[in-house]
Amino acid sequence: MAEDAIYNALKIAKFFGVTKKTVWRWCKMGKLPAFKIGKDWKVRLSDLQKLIDGKVSSKRRDDSPRLF
Repeated sequence: MAEDAIYNALKIAKFFGVTKKTVWRWCKMGKLPAFKIGKDWKVRLSDLQKLIDGKVSSKRRDDSPRLF
C-alpha cells in the first residue's frame, strides 16, 4: 500500500487561495474530508483528489450550494 500524503490546513489554504480560517470552517462544516490532530485539521491528498474529481461526497446535511 502506497503512502498517502497528509496536508495541514495551511497547505490546503495556499492550494485553494483562501485563509487557514476558511479551511478550518470547511472542515468543521464537513465540506472537506478532514480529521483533526491536536489543534490542526489534516486532509489526505487522496481524499482531496477524490473531492476535486467529484468522487467523494462530503458530510453536508443542508441544501446549500456545493463549495467545490
